[in-house]
Amino acid sequence: MKHTKINEKFSENFKNIPKSFIREILNIAGSEKMISFAGGLPNPDFFPVEALKKSALEAFDTNGVEMLQYAGTRGYLPLRQWIADRYNKKYRLSVKAKNIIITNGSQQAIDVLSKMFVNPGDGVLVEKPTYLGGIQALSAYSPRFYETKLEKDGPDIIETGRVFDQNDVKLMYAIPNFQNPSGITYSEEKRKQIAALLEYHNVLMLEDDPYNEICFDENCEMPVYAYAPKHVFWTGSFSKMIAPGLRMGWVVIPDGYAEYFERAKQSVDLHSNNLSQYVVYQYLTNNYIDRHLIIIRKAYARQCTFMQQLIEKYLPHDVQFTKPRGGMFLWLKLPDRIDACKLVERTLKQNVVFVPGVSFYVSPNGKSNVRMNFSNASEKKMEEGIRIIASELKEMLQRVNGVSH
Repeated sequence: MKHTKINEKFSENFKNIPKSFIREILNIAGSEKMISFAGGLPNPDFFPVEALKKSALEAFDTNGVEMLQYAGTRGYLPLRQWIADRYNKKYRLSVKAKNIIITNGSQQAIDVLSKMFVNPGDGVLVEKPTYLGGIQALSAYSPRFYETKLEKDGPDIIETGRVFDQNDVKLMYAIPNFQNPSGITYSEEKRKQIAALLEYHNVLMLEDDPYNEICFDENCEMPVYAYAPKHVFWTGSFSKMIAPGLRMGWVVIPDGYAEYFERAKQSVDLHSNNLSQYVVYQYLTNNYIDRHLIIIRKAYARQCTFMQQLIEKYLPHDVQFTKPRGGMFLWLKLPDRIDACKLVERTLKQNVVFVPGVSFYVSPNGKSNVRMNFSNASEKKMEEGIRIIASELKEMLQRVNGVSH
C-alpha cells in the first residue's frame, strides 16, 4: 500500500494560502486571563442583543416560512434596497438594488472576486501593508503580487502609477477607510487619483470598506467607487455596524457584472444565511441605526485615544504609531532592532497578545511593526496589557543594546 503525507495531497492553490496568525490566536484569546489586542473584534458591550432578539421573533412571526427556505443568490431584496437607499443618500450615489449582492461577510466577496478575475500569474496590486484576510483569499488563486507603499493620506500615487505602467495589473485590492492594519485613511484627492488610474489603465479594484460606519468624526470621504463606478467593486459589512456573528456583508457591483458574481458565488454557497438577512432587515427597520452607531463611534474614539495615551506613557519614546480617524486599529513601529514576533512570544507567556506586522505583507517586511486592536479590551485590561508589552520591550532593548540587569 502506498502511503503519502497529508500535505502531499493538497492542491498548489491551497498551499499558497498563508496561515492566519489572527485566527489561530483567537483559539487561545478566549481565555479569561488573556488580554487580546489581536483580533479585529468589536466591543461586545455594544451588541444590540435585546433589539436583535425582538427582531428575530418578529421576523419569525411575519416571515417564518420564507426565511427558513432556500432563497435567491443575490439576497433578500428589501435588505439590498435598504443598503442602496442608505448609501445613495449618504454619498449622493445612484446604486441600484439589483447591483448589490449579500455575502457572508465582506471576506467572502474578496474570495468570489478573486475566483472571477485572478488566473495564476495575474498581477494584483495591494497596499503595503495590507489586510491578512485579503492576502489569504487572493493567494489561493496564485497571483503575482505587486505592492504600493502607504503614505499618511493613502497610496504613493507616483509609485502606484509606475506599477500600472510597467506591469500587467488585473486587479487592485485596497482598504481606503481606516486601513487594516495601518489605520490610514485615503484623502479625497488620492481617491480621485486612484480612480483616474483605474480608468486610464482599465484596471478593476476591490474596495474593501468594512469600517465605513466607524468614522469618529462622521465626515468620511466618498468611496473610490463614487469616482470610478465602472471599475470598482465596493464591499461593506454589518459586522462592525451590528454584530460579526451575523456574518452578513454585501458588495456593490458595477453594471454588467452582477450575474457573473452571482454565478461565482453559487460555486461557494447557494445564498448567504437567509435567516440572518431577515433578522437584520427587521432590526434595521425597527431601530434607528444611526443612534446605535453614534454610541459605538464615541466609545471607540475614547478607546483609541486612551490606547494612544498609554503607548506614550509606557512604551519607549521612539515607538511610533498612527492616529486613525476611525476603525479599530493602531499600527506601531518599534525600534528597528526589535523583532515583533519575538516580542509577542514573550508577552504570550504573560497572557498578552497582539499581531506582528509580518502578517500583513506579501513580501518580507514588517519585522518591527505591530497591529493593536483598541476596540475590544476594557481600559483596565488595556493598561495592564500595554504595561506588560512595555516591560518586555524594554528588557529586549536592554539585551540588544548589551545592557544586563
